[in-house]
Formats: sequence, structure tokens, C-alpha cells
Amino acid sequence: MSRRILMTGLLVGCLLGGWPLKVDVILAASVSRPATQVVTAPDLEQALLQEISRRYGRPAHRLSVQVLYPKQPVSVPRGNIYLDVDELNGGRTGRRAFRVQIFVNRQFVKTVNVVGELKAQVEAAVPVRWLKPKDILSNEDIEFVPVDVPSLNHDFALGLEETVGKQVVRPLPPHQPIRKIALDAPPVIHKGDRVTIEVKGRGLMVQAVGMAKTAGRMGDTISD
Repeated sequence: MSRRILMTGLLVGCLLGGWPLKVDVILAASVSRPATQVVTAPDLEQALLQEISRRYGRPAHRLSVQVLYPKQPVSVPRGNIYLDVDELNGGRTGRRAFRVQIFVNRQFVKTVNVVGELKAQVEAAVPVRWLKPKDILSNEDIEFVPVDVPSLNHDFALGLEETVGKQVVRPLPPHQPIRKIALDAPPVIHKGDRVTIEVKGRGLMVQAVGMAKTAGRMGDTISD
């Protein structure tokens, strides 16, 4: 630390009124700012969460990241810090490796290899009882519970609009998250239903009554 000596009232070799002039000596310390600063684990966690949310986040997701490595803060020069997360290589959760580039005043400083624990939770639909194929889901058949997801690209059903009124296409055990692939739109026409067959063309329309030989959903083509 540098020191400056300030001397006031100094008069060398002179006397005033027979008394030596008093000399005051003041030591003033000039404090300099540190030349470095640090990037901490919470800084890295915030950068990772922002990038993960941007690429894979949904409103229903509750995300968290805990940095396991590096354990010590990363020292960088002073200035405005910007953290850039490299390609995430998929949306799986659990222990992950990340690469974070550190910029100070828009200048690249270093790349940090980060190991973190990524967790994601959603309120997913689960059956309250065994459901068999061709069952039509109602409000009483399901409930919504917190579920840890294995990937941010999951296909769990998260809302009533994705479940109620849908037909089960494979057995669903109770208290297990319902995947969208296990549900389908119910048929609007069933085998044996009486249907109206209508043909239009060149200003002519012909109608006849028939019987559906197969079930069909909206937009399907069926035999009669």
C-alpha cells in the first residue's frame, strides 16, 4: 500500500517568536481497488437456469440446478461479467456436465467446466385406479401430483385438456404418470352405428343411410 507524507507548517531553519515552528506530519493511505473479482457457484447456477429454461423450459416446469464443481470461486479480471452456456446436448435431468464461457467487458477470459445436478418437477396426471384400454377418462379417474421428470422433453399429461375425455389405448396402472402416447381421441362413430352417406358433385347431392362397419374418429375414413 502506497503512503504519502504530507507536511504542513514546515519552515526549516527559522524561528518565530523564539519558538520553533510546529511541524505536523500526516500519513495518508491511498487504498487501491483489487484487480480481480470472482464468479461464484450461484452465478453459474443462475446462468445455467436461464439457458436451460430458454431452450427446454415450460410454464409447468419447476427447475433447479446445484453446481457441484468447481467448488471454489473462479477468479477473473474486474469488469462487467457475461456468462455464456455452450450447447446443452439434450434435456435430460440428473448429474450433467456443462461448459460455461466467461467474458469480461465483452472480452473472452476463460472456459469453465461445470458439473451440476439438474432437477425438474411437474404436476402430472396419474390414474387413481387401474385403467384398461377403451376406457374414457373422467375427472374422477385422475389426480395431479408432483413428479420428478427424467427429461425436459417428457410427454407426461399435465392438464385436464390432455386427459379428460380421452380414450385409453394401453393399460394404465394407478399412481403412475400418464404419458400422452397412452391416450387418444375417442371415436365419434362406433361399429354398427347408423350413418348418413352423402355424395356431392356438379350441383348434385345424393344421400343414403348405411351402417358403420368400423369405429372412426373425427377425420377418419371408415367402411360402411
